[in-house]
Amino acid sequence: MIIQMRTVRIAIVGNSPCGSCVAACCKQNGHDYAVLLRGDEVRKFAAWSINAQLKQDDQLITERVLPYAEGRCQFLGTDDGCTIYEDRPQSCREFECVTAYNNDGVGRHGRFLQLNPHVLKLLDEM
Repeated sequence: MIIQMRTVRIAIVGNSPCGSCVAACCKQNGHDYAVLLRGDEVRKFAAWSINAQLKQDDQLITERVLPYAEGRCQFLGTDDGCTIYEDRPQSCREFECVTAYNNDGVGRHGRFLQLNPHVLKLLDEM
């Protein structure tokens, strides 16, 4: 799998509505893997991860990632709660859907919100 990586302008507009969401960030929504692993996480999640080729600055690089299982993070419970919340990867800890809100100008949202209109509605109502 080849995935295009790019730098995203971060613009926090308020608190993330995680308490009102349905784990949209943990379900397949425009990318081919659930989580990019970093540092010691590669070893920690070795049994559940795979190699993925990513395109970065016109080069292909190989990274270790957690793949989706039937369109969901393999650690997402049936109740849409994270089953490893206290031990989740750093990428999960850092993600906030608000960074995609008005990412490319007013009313022009990042790919995550384009693919998850119910999350965009939550942000619009904040």
